[in-house]
Amino acid sequence: MAIYAILGFAQAFGLFSMGAVFALFTFNASRTLHRNALTRIMHAPVSFFDTTPLGRIMNRFSKDIDTLDNIVGEAMRQFLGTMVQVIGSIILVSIIIPWFLIAVAFVLVLYYWITIFYRASARELKRLDAVLRSSLYGHFSESMTGLSTIRAYGEAPRFKNENASRTNLENRAYWLSVSNQRWLSVRLDFLGSIMVFAVAIMAIGIRADVSPAQTGVALSYMLVVQQAFGWAVRQSAEVENNMSAVERILHYTSEVEQEALHDIPDNKPPPSWPSIGSIEMKDVVVSYRPELPPVLRGVSLDIRGGEHIGIVGRTGAGKSTITMTLYRTIELLSGYIKVDGIDISEIGLRDLRSALAIIPQEPLLFSGDLRSNLDPFGQYDDARLWDALKRSWLVENVKSDGYSSSASSTINEGSSNRLTLDTRIEEGGSNLSVGQRSLVSLARALVKNSKIILMDEATASVDFETDRNIQDTIQVEFADRTLLCIAHRLRTIIGYDRICVLDAGQVKEFDSPENLWMKEGGVFRGMCERSGISLVDIKMASEQNRIMKRMLNLN
Repeated sequence: MAIYAILGFAQAFGLFSMGAVFALFTFNASRTLHRNALTRIMHAPVSFFDTTPLGRIMNRFSKDIDTLDNIVGEAMRQFLGTMVQVIGSIILVSIIIPWFLIAVAFVLVLYYWITIFYRASARELKRLDAVLRSSLYGHFSESMTGLSTIRAYGEAPRFKNENASRTNLENRAYWLSVSNQRWLSVRLDFLGSIMVFAVAIMAIGIRADVSPAQTGVALSYMLVVQQAFGWAVRQSAEVENNMSAVERILHYTSEVEQEALHDIPDNKPPPSWPSIGSIEMKDVVVSYRPELPPVLRGVSLDIRGGEHIGIVGRTGAGKSTITMTLYRTIELLSGYIKVDGIDISEIGLRDLRSALAIIPQEPLLFSGDLRSNLDPFGQYDDARLWDALKRSWLVENVKSDGYSSSASSTINEGSSNRLTLDTRIEEGGSNLSVGQRSLVSLARALVKNSKIILMDEATASVDFETDRNIQDTIQVEFADRTLLCIAHRLRTIIGYDRICVLDAGQVKEFDSPENLWMKEGGVFRGMCERSGISLVDIKMASEQNRIMKRMLNLN
């Protein structure tokens, strides 16, 4: 009994140790792969997200990671444990009935032949299931993103039907996998029964050399082999099938294209850079992807520090692409861009992007409080944040006479008076109006106090009053800053220093608004005439802009 107790304890300890080792290895492997894949995705260029469906990315970081956490390691442990059990049982039976090895060889050939068929189909079914699941995830995510639009147009039933259709397709692949496993189970159980039958026949044939007790032991262990062999084949196929999830994660850890270096210690700009705010673009050619035609074709601009530049052009002319090239979200095919004489392609992305401020058309707000949205890295004190809220008309404020007294009427009425630094911001700023989100983006730029400000049609989606508030703030707060404004409303930029007119990725006109108006048949003049803007309007706006700058210089 003592020997049996020791053996039982050793077996229990061995199984526990084996499980603990596999769990530890699986945890470390999964954590490392997830961290590396996430790091690569966070540093992937915008083109990667343009060409990769969101559902596919979600599938990698949900189902595939879950497979690695809970299935692959456990399947490997069970496969190895079961194979040890099978090999031990076959050795024991072969010692009792040596002729059994002949039957084992024959049955192993059949096992191998059946396994080849199963593994090939199971692998493809697993891939099909992953592809359909990615499509389902992508459709669901896109539906949630555009839920308000779907409801507004009464298209909810169509999207529900589409979701149900995609769910059914994914379930078909899943149930095919289940059926495939049942197919394998029937055949493996049949082969196991043949092995038990062979042992029984051989035991009868050599009954003179084998005692009844030995025959009972052999048959008992063959019943174990019958069950364990089939389980081992299924687990080996399970490991192989789910290794495709590991392969997909490994692809994200090594094959995803990366942005340029975020930090280049040997080539950092001066701490005060940019101190002037000049921008020089020379023969800039840009394409979103190598296989696509250029979006900007030979663009050359020379912008002096402190200039306000309006950028206009029809949809697809390349206006927003200029902003993307300055932030290096897309890299140049040829040409260069210099800011205060420094080529931006030679410095780290962190140094470049931290030196710029942008007010986008669709401001991105994070879930959290207003303080973290204004200052996500905690670099500034509350006094500076409050000052930015007041200067951007987000809260009740008392401004100097140089500000428009009516500019706060729209924003300071209603809930905006209750905004504080601790105000909770929902995901995407859903609890704020479009105008308030734009003003938060403006306040963020004021907090940053960058020398170069980019506005990408920032007022295209707001009402006229909010647009006027933003423009009033820009004229005063950014009077000495270099401002590049992609305009939706021409009236917002007719008082700027110069206007850049883009068409088909090329600079068609670049001069002061007054000079462009005087150009007969010019593109800008035609745009102004269609918008009801006269030369008098341009002169008045330009004079107001000059007055603002003179007032700032006097102060």
